[in-house]
Amino acid sequence: MEQNHKIIIKSPVAIEWRIPENCLKEIKDKPGEYLKSNVFNASNIPDLQYFITICPNENVEDLLGQTWIYFHLRYEDELKIEANFDIKIESANYSSKENYVFEESDEWVGECCNTEELFDPEKRYIVDGKMIIKIEGTLTTEKEMPKKSETFGDNRDALCLGLWNQENKDFTIIVDEKEIAAHKNVLAARSPVFARMFESGMKEAKENRVVIKDFPFNIVEAAIKLCYHHSLVPYATLNDKIKFLSFFDKYNIQPLKVSFFKIYFNNELQ
Repeated sequence: MEQNHKIIIKSPVAIEWRIPENCLKEIKDKPGEYLKSNVFNASNIPDLQYFITICPNENVEDLLGQTWIYFHLRYEDELKIEANFDIKIESANYSSKENYVFEESDEWVGECCNTEELFDPEKRYIVDGKMIIKIEGTLTTEKEMPKKSETFGDNRDALCLGLWNQENKDFTIIVDEKEIAAHKNVLAARSPVFARMFESGMKEAKENRVVIKDFPFNIVEAAIKLCYHHSLVPYATLNDKIKFLSFFDKYNIQPLKVSFFKIYFNNELQ
């Protein structure tokens, strides 16, 4: 009989919501009405959606005249999900680091400011005709999975992760005087640029090392990990994602660029 085992699943969340000032003004004097962002799908947790709403003027008696922001999760499975996220309105120097545990479809609620402050130009919640709310963080949950009898060789995920964990990597990438070890075969399979480097007999191929100067260490390290398996990079900021795509362009890692765009980046353009 197969036994179940629990695995930890992490999924990044990222929203940058640009709200036109006129949309906020339309409901300023309508207590309880709210605006809703686009709805996004969590990349690593099936059938889970997230979004944010803002109510410029709450209608609860004790909260009347206050602006509140809501972070929503919607899902059907019986999951306990821990959300760790930062919510920011950078123009107003508003920043809050939050931890909230969802037992079911629910929302986190946080006070932003009072309604008068929201529309006060000196408070800078609204700048150049728009309010920008950013959320970045991680959702973590445990899920029971059936244990299966499988060998290393017949599971692609296990193969990729197993390769990354090997100690016999034969090529070194140096960034900011720090080293990242990788396999030539993996790099050549992912990138025609690396493949040509290894075939050409260049200095880098002979010395089994290359120096990369035009990307920071954390971007190169994460990009190399993505060459092995996407689960090795469970979270990335929007700026990091843009730099990853630039790295993939430079080294012509096209299949990975397409996969990365679907998993990590597609929601940002909705």
